[in-house]
Amino acid sequence: MTAEQPPLTADPETIRAWLTRLYADSPGYLSMCSDADKFAGRRFTTDSAGIAAATSYAVTLDRRRPKGVYAQVTTLGEKPAEGRGGEGLAFGLTHLWADGDFGTIGHKPGPDDLPAPPDPESVEKVVTESGLPTPSGWAHTGGGYNPVWLLAKTLLLHTDEDRAAAKEITTGLQAVLAAQAYRCGWSWDSEVGNLDRLMKIPGTVNRKEGLERVTAIGPGHGEVFDLADLRAVVTDLVPEARQTLAQAAREKQQRKAQRTGVALPPPRRERAPRPRSGDGPLDVLADVWEFRDVLEPAGFTYVGQSGDGREKWLRPTSGGDAPSSEYSLLCDGHVAVNWSERSDLPVGARAAGQKLTIGTLYAHLSYGGDVSEAARDIMRAASGRTAHGPAGRLPAPVLAEVKRRCLKGDQGARAPLADSPWDGPQDEPPEDTGEETTEPADRLPETFWNATAVLQQIRQMARARRASPDAVLHAVLARTAAMAEPTVRVDGGIQQPATIGWYCGLFGPSGSGKGNAENTAEELTPFPAVDLAYIDISTGQGLIAAYLDLDIDPDDPDGKKKITVQKRTRGYALATEGSVLDAMAQMSAAATLNGVLCKAWMSERQGTSNAEIERRRALPKGRYTLSMSLGVQEEPAARLLEMGSIGLPQRLAWAHATLGPDTPEKRPATTGPVTVTKRNGEDVPVTTWVSGLRNTTIPVPEHVTDELDQLALAISFGRGAEAPLDTHEPLWRVKCAALLALLHGRTKVKTEDWDMATVMWQTSRKVRDRVQASAQRRTQAELDARRAEAVLTAAESQAAVYEVVNGVHPSVVNVAKRAHRYLTRHDGEIPVRDVNRNCIKKPDRDKYRASGATDSLWSAALQYGCEQGWLALLADGALLSAGSVAPEQS
Repeated sequence: MTAEQPPLTADPETIRAWLTRLYADSPGYLSMCSDADKFAGRRFTTDSAGIAAATSYAVTLDRRRPKGVYAQVTTLGEKPAEGRGGEGLAFGLTHLWADGDFGTIGHKPGPDDLPAPPDPESVEKVVTESGLPTPSGWAHTGGGYNPVWLLAKTLLLHTDEDRAAAKEITTGLQAVLAAQAYRCGWSWDSEVGNLDRLMKIPGTVNRKEGLERVTAIGPGHGEVFDLADLRAVVTDLVPEARQTLAQAAREKQQRKAQRTGVALPPPRRERAPRPRSGDGPLDVLADVWEFRDVLEPAGFTYVGQSGDGREKWLRPTSGGDAPSSEYSLLCDGHVAVNWSERSDLPVGARAAGQKLTIGTLYAHLSYGGDVSEAARDIMRAASGRTAHGPAGRLPAPVLAEVKRRCLKGDQGARAPLADSPWDGPQDEPPEDTGEETTEPADRLPETFWNATAVLQQIRQMARARRASPDAVLHAVLARTAAMAEPTVRVDGGIQQPATIGWYCGLFGPSGSGKGNAENTAEELTPFPAVDLAYIDISTGQGLIAAYLDLDIDPDDPDGKKKITVQKRTRGYALATEGSVLDAMAQMSAAATLNGVLCKAWMSERQGTSNAEIERRRALPKGRYTLSMSLGVQEEPAARLLEMGSIGLPQRLAWAHATLGPDTPEKRPATTGPVTVTKRNGEDVPVTTWVSGLRNTTIPVPEHVTDELDQLALAISFGRGAEAPLDTHEPLWRVKCAALLALLHGRTKVKTEDWDMATVMWQTSRKVRDRVQASAQRRTQAELDARRAEAVLTAAESQAAVYEVVNGVHPSVVNVAKRAHRYLTRHDGEIPVRDVNRNCIKKPDRDKYRASGATDSLWSAALQYGCEQGWLALLADGALLSAGSVAPEQS
């Protein structure tokens, strides 16, 4: 009789060793959870006592026989109020990781997926051949063999921008490994780069699929890595990896099509970017879209290709309306021919000028065949105005191309609409003016100010006080926002409703009127008698303290002990001198003040709870608001924009504090405050009315939600990287629209509020761009000065002299020479990435970075070596061999 094997149990020593190796003494909290605690988990400090407590909790969870016990890859900056938190709480990045699943137990591939690597040795093969450095160690998880790269220094993630930058590395690493697995004929889980990823803890038991399997710490050299070095390697490998994964995705689609019998549309055609040609908006659709982009949303189904290579599409059906033909449309690259009388499209081949192109097909399916209205509506959407039909839902890249090709410069908001879709670029001024507009693009236009009586009043008061109307309006919005309780929020329809705190930057030289603009705004929007936190911007802790006061501890039986408690929920920060922003610009991205201001814009949790109770300074999430009016001068503002990664420049509304060219010679009369008529007929200042609102959610129209959704997608899929200072555009615009609604006595955003907020965003960007251009000119001037100084004082920097004389940094030459020697020794054709990995030394990389170079050292060395004849690229750049010229012969 065979004795029954005892059940496996957790090994506390292995658990403790693993947690110590990854998290010991790292800032933040270690987060652990399991299906046994419904993934709510617990958080622990990372000192020895905390690691011991975490180990004990893991053993306790394992005794409940869960499928697994997990730790989050990053530490948490604070303990979540409920659940285990999310990426927003990720704080300390101590290592990089990957999920090396193998076999089929617990992760059986889908019907169209490649198989996983069959065993741990195969996983190791993928990692070894990927081009990544050898991992610090490995973890056996019972169904996976997971590599880990330990970091020499924990990377602290203070802001969303910090987290986004870290995630680029963690997701890029997964892509590199997934691409190499595909080259080996295997699949790989590339969706594990999120910063709140849970990974199984070695020493616990894997019980997936009802099978008990041991987990353990694998072999490893324990080497730690500089994150900058890992980032450089990942950055070099990611572009090729992305291309490989795109090919893998196409092949998977082909396997699915073969399995299901459903035809697969042919690959998209490669299109070279087309220069501005003078075409209309429907021609732009034809240039950037394919027929599938019009037909699939309308319900048409691709059914294959005809003998001459044209695409066959079947019309949509409803009820018992079954098509009698195999297809309804035949489409080549430019023209479609419809043969179905039930598709609501012109039937048969059409004469020249009436053919169904991509653009006219869009007009038929979306605008009932009215091509002129379709063109007009696309132009409306591209210029930032409210579309009358589906054009408002066109993807942001399409509208951007229409704006680039069909609207003159950035004056799209004022460009006229074409009477014909074929009229070409809309460069002409509006017919009712008879002349080109002379309004500067970085000032709010006349049409904006004339839109409502309230805006006219604000401009009149500003002109009466010889203040900039744009600056006064933004200060008015900041003061109005300062009166709103945190329970007054705007709901964009996608994320949770947001508080409406407003930051404005009034830009101009010393004495230009920044203080005058704030004083004028105070006359228009006086503060009522509320307990407002007036804040002197100095340090982040001082800002938090403005909301707090000492009070008797309710738990003290003697009634003598005092603790700090939150007494105020609304705050207003005012600084009309540029020295404050100058101080901010000189602080690092992790400085307290910048971090506090970025969090306060979204009413995120502030402070720390790990101090003694009498000294705690904390503000709960969503329980406070902050609005701010800053006077900024060009030099500190430019330096701040250069530090866009800290997140504050994205949140500011920029406006000129100087008077504009339209300032009248004769001052108009002053006005009183902006008022709202209450239900009882009483007129009160708008700030008084707003201060009394409670538990108010300000909704937006449905089309605004759709536009916000498209905008968020565009930022997530490329635009955020191209324009990092625009990443907060959705929330900026929806806050602005809500404040404009409140300014007009409404608690609901109307379309005109959204349109005005759009104009304000475009104008703010123009002001910011001017400051940024100044920053770039200043940076270039400083760079030129440094180069000149390096030439004149060559003795101070041998590398600078070498670069000036030879036109190349010595590190570039060193790497190119080293590559030639390496190739000569190996006497053959070597993969480029192998040469890269073996020939770049850390001292060369450090010196190259210190010189201010922004391009890749390897790319520069490869180009230079090939130009000198030391290196020869083969196989379309995939292989390298030694060139015909030796460095000593050059």
